[in-house]
Amino acid sequence: MKKICLLLLIMIFGSGFAQKTKKEEKAKDKFESRQPQDMSAPPPPMVAFPAQYPDGNKAFINNVGKNLNKAALKPLNKDLKTKIILKIGTDGSVMNISTYGNDEIFNSEVKKAAEKATYNIKWDAGKNNKCEKVIDIVNLPFKYSNI
Repeated sequence: MKKICLLLLIMIFGSGFAQKTKKEEKAKDKFESRQPQDMSAPPPPMVAFPAQYPDGNKAFINNVGKNLNKAALKPLNKDLKTKIILKIGTDGSVMNISTYGNDEIFNSEVKKAAEKATYNIKWDAGKNNKCEKVIDIVNLPFKYSNI
């Protein structure tokens, strides 16, 4: 009789204090639940082959470094960083140049240098997985050491 009472007591406590398991929620589900979705808008095109500067994106960064007005950067910090964001059209022309960093003077100088580096130069346009040319956004980090 003691064993049966003990068994019943264990089962009652076990079910009473059992933890409820939450359904595992993915990060995607959390984000989508907070954001209203417009199903009529098409998804952005997938770029399988990103746009490239004719001699490569490293050559573009080197050309920007050569075109910088170093006299304007003398009074600034020693190590400066920014992001150069270029919008490349389907024909390879540069549609827009933006820079994002902590120092506005440095950002404007890098933007001017990037405009000089892309003047009258056609990029290799980005292509999707069907090899159709698409508009592409190129995001390149740029660092400058003022030594």
